[in-house]
Amino acid sequence: MKSDRAFAAGPFLAAANVTALIICAAGCAAAARGAFAWWPYALILLSASLGAGLAAALAAGRACGALRRENERTRRKNAELTEEMANLAEAAERREEFIASFAHELKTPLTAIIGYADMLRSREMTPKNRFTAAGYIFSEGKRLEALSLKLMELIVSGKQGVERRRFDAPYFIREVAAVTVPSLAADGMTLDMRWEPGEVWIEPDLFKTLMINLIDNARKASRRGQTVEFFGKRTEEGYAFYVRDRGRGMKQEDLSRITEPFYMIDKSRSRAQNGAGLGLALCQRIAELHDTALEFESEPGKGTTVRVALREVAEGEKE
Repeated sequence: MKSDRAFAAGPFLAAANVTALIICAAGCAAAARGAFAWWPYALILLSASLGAGLAAALAAGRACGALRRENERTRRKNAELTEEMANLAEAAERREEFIASFAHELKTPLTAIIGYADMLRSREMTPKNRFTAAGYIFSEGKRLEALSLKLMELIVSGKQGVERRRFDAPYFIREVAAVTVPSLAADGMTLDMRWEPGEVWIEPDLFKTLMINLIDNARKASRRGQTVEFFGKRTEEGYAFYVRDRGRGMKQEDLSRITEPFYMIDKSRSRAQNGAGLGLALCQRIAELHDTALEFESEPGKGTTVRVALREVAEGEKE
């Protein structure tokens, strides 16, 4: 601001100097002639010069003000561009993390397919049970195909949303249970499922991946002989799904980070179980695509409960 004032006063000072020179010259000339009537003319010249200097100073001040305003506009524009670039970079990073997690989770239906195929080849089964197992292999194969197509669509088009549809909550719980029971049984665990009636808006394949992943995490945290609970109930907001185990539990400092990509509480256990620390990051992203979030309650040695609340389909609401 000081330099601006100095700049604005420059023309004024220059005009004053010129005026002084004129007055001195006039005075000298008058003195040489022996006349003393030069002062009125000097005053007129001084006033004119001062006026010109003041006008120049005001013009310079206005120019400085305009320059400051233009600089401020440029600064704001640069700040907006910087923020926009940061937002774009963050969105690109989140998309890459989601796609990496998604690709990793293609193994989930493969696990179910392998489990039921192993039952078919290694056990004597009734025709009914054999048909049921073959049906699960077929349905999980179709789900794997659908997930692969969705992943390709996300990569190619960069879509960040999903197309949801009306789905019966109890039917969804039974579908998830059918896929997760074999892996629990293989580890000597059981699944306790129950539900209240209701309908929700979901993308079935993605949301199924979310819940299967949560149940699989509960299995990994539990011991042989324990039970994992999977249930749905109506809430004031709509409908919520819960997955609860009585296993290891987590510390509060871990709860704040477990949805970060590649974060593993017990790295050696996760690697031994073929984990990559991507499962809950994917679950959180799928929850966000459904306008919700994962809610955790946990205590070391007592287990963990995960809640996913969804908007229930209103009576007569269109898909």
